[in-house]
Amino acid sequence: MKKTIGLVALATLVIVDGLIVQSGAEERAVRRIIDEVQAAALNSLNFRDPNALDEYFATVAEGAQAAGLAETQQAYKDFVAGLSAGDITQFHSFDIKTIEVHQDAGLAKVTYRLHFSVVRNGFAVFGARATQDLALLKTPRGWRISGGDAPQLEDVIGAWPPR
Repeated sequence: MKKTIGLVALATLVIVDGLIVQSGAEERAVRRIIDEVQAAALNSLNFRDPNALDEYFATVAEGAQAAGLAETQQAYKDFVAGLSAGDITQFHSFDIKTIEVHQDAGLAKVTYRLHFSVVRNGFAVFGARATQDLALLKTPRGWRISGGDAPQLEDVIGAWPPR
């Protein structure tokens, strides 16, 4: 009897440990894709490429909802369109605040905080601290953004788009 209880406890521990390791791997994969998006966003802002992040978004065929997907993608493209020639975008800090992975459903939520500025002729013409929740979906291509809340802005300097 004690041996059976011990084996059940050991089996339970192995299963729980396996789930924790697997969950940790998914969280690392989500963190990795968000880090890639952050680097690609900064690069694409400075090269005025509104389509540079398209590969990081899930498609409707992969299960993303069209409305949320379009709204999130379009918000980024609109921001890029508001930049003028010669504007330089700077990311002062980028912090992932939380990652919640719901592995069974293939969903994740990431909350990040970004402090950024748009600089023109050596002067910050716009800047803010933005906090946003992003929804991610696990696709055959890996984790991809499937939508997000509107960014909450604090410490705003200037107006968008700057004139």
